Amino acid sequence: MQVDTFGDGYDLVWVMGWGNVVESRHERWFVDRLVDAGYRVHAVELPTTTPDFRRDCVVPVRDYLDDVAADAGDATGGADDTDTSDGEYAVLAHSMGGLALAHADPAPKAVYLSPWWGMHDVPIVLEPLLALPIARPLLPFAVEHEDLGELATPEDATAPSRIAPKWIQTVRAAQRSLPALGRDDHVFYTPDDAVVDPRAIERHAPESQRTTYDGGHELFSSTGRDEYVQWVVEELPGPE
Repeated sequence: MQVDTFGDGYDLVWVMGWGNVVESRHERWFVDRLVDAGYRVHAVELPTTTPDFRRDCVVPVRDYLDDVAADAGDATGGADDTDTSDGEYAVLAHSMGGLALAHADPAPKAVYLSPWWGMHDVPIVLEPLLALPIARPLLPFAVEHEDLGELATPEDATAPSRIAPKWIQTVRAAQRSLPALGRDDHVFYTPDDAVVDPRAIERHAPESQRTTYDGGHELFSSTGRDEYVQWVVEELPGPE
């Protein structure tokens, strides 16, 4: 797991999706808008292949959240010999990051962007291949840039071109054991998402806790993103 930090304000941990890198132009645009809104953004890049999602994604995210909370508490004087409370911070996650963050059980209200809480059906002939106990990325896989958003180009499709069967297995296991959504959490998604299964989002999040937008899988690659980012900021705790 890699973390890059931007800005100087209210701490916001953004757990990015599978293959997202912060220096890609749309991810960096989103970070810059969050910084403009008064946040100190911790952009978390997750591994794209792992035989153990919990060990390699969930646990590092949870540990990092604990560190941010402790640092925020120290900065605000919230932690001393008589007060062991942590400081305040915000959490945001996109796609696979939304699966990791949900299992990390964050203390603050969580805001999710197109979380990968379910997969689209795969052809039945591929199921035996996905069940193989192989941790090497060997099965061809493609995310079409058109599915990411109207502003995306082929260069913006940074996800790997091959997947490991063992990785798919461990992600599916995490999706089957998804913790309950926090009562204050909120989800932004597009009902036409071709990358993650929107039906899984709708099953997991009550209608009152989800907002739809027009565009592709990446809110920050959609033509309406200038408006959508304001929706996200309004849902996040943080600077007034």
